Order: sequence, then structure tokens, then C-alpha cells
Amino acid sequence: MADAATTRHFTPDPGCTRCTHLNTTRRRAAAAHDHSAETDARVLIKEHVRTAHGTELEEGWT
Repeated sequence: MADAATTRHFTPDPGCTRCTHLNTTRRRAAAAHDHSAETDARVLIKEHVRTAHGTELEEGWT
């Protein structure tokens, strides 16, 4: 199995509605200072990117 590329920044894949939805959820939670919901969204984003796109987000991604 080839090593997955890594990236420090998350940019939703324009063709992926799940990426867009999760990023919107994360941004809204951050704007509302809801750190728990923001963390939940970040975990879901990281898992989604790994399983659906074969890319790992590095620790501390933004």
C-alpha cells in the first residue's frame, strides 16, 4: 500500500458534499465558540479525509 500524502490545511474537495458539510459545521461551531462541537467536526473531517480521499491530515491542521 502506498503512503498517503499528508497536508497541514484542510480544503474541502469541491466535488465532495460530505467535506463541504463537515467544514461548514466546523466553521459554525468555531464561530459560536462551541469547542466541543468544533472538536467533534474536526474528528469527523479527519476520519472522512482518511477513508474517502486516502489523505492524512497532519496534527495541528487548520
